[in-house]
Amino acid sequence: MLGVVFNLLGWLGNNLLLGDDWDAANAGVKVGFSPPWSPLVKEIITVVSDFIYAFTLISLFAMAGKRTVGTAIKLAILVWVIGVAILYMVLVNAGFLPIDVAWKTSLLALTIFVLGAPILPAVIKG
Repeated sequence: MLGVVFNLLGWLGNNLLLGDDWDAANAGVKVGFSPPWSPLVKEIITVVSDFIYAFTLISLFAMAGKRTVGTAIKLAILVWVIGVAILYMVLVNAGFLPIDVAWKTSLLALTIFVLGAPILPAVIKG
């Protein structure tokens, strides 16, 4: 249920707050769109993102047994790292999304995750 609420908030934010940015990004996508950095940086991001993903998953499993608000906020940030930040970084890296839209959408999701995290311990216990 919490996932549905988070997704609804993200959809509302992307449409109401960032709608013009997404419209411009979609209009600007064309064949040959490329990332805003060099091929070397692109390859480094590709490799580093895999390590970030693995480290974050290990951390999630290590912290999952603790049901405090502080741990919930840390878990929300970790989920954001692998579920949002890495995803949008990969989309920018592949040349599918402008970096400014990726940043704005990622920050919107982080805000939703962190503000929603304090209710997680109650949801998990209940």
